[in-house]
Amino acid sequence: MCDYEEFIFDCEHSVVRLKSHCHFARNDPNHECFGVKVLRHSWPQHGKLCDDCALIAAANSRTFEQQQQHQGPYGYATQQGRRR
Repeated sequence: MCDYEEFIFDCEHSVVRLKSHCHFARNDPNHECFGVKVLRHSWPQHGKLCDDCALIAAANSRTFEQQQQHQGPYGYATQQGRRR
């Protein structure tokens, strides 16, 4: 029985990782386990997003910041890099 851990993120995604191989999987050249897979722990990750959601959130915040930088004093978008 190989042991696994689950990490549950605020975005409601989860990641399951191998904690330790069972006796048979340790001795198998390909580490294959044909027995029961046991979830030993579930770890809630409060205040954290999974890697994929964190990348999306970072990209969205960069886009939002860029949009805010391109606005003029009256909230209108300005053209950047304009040549005269």
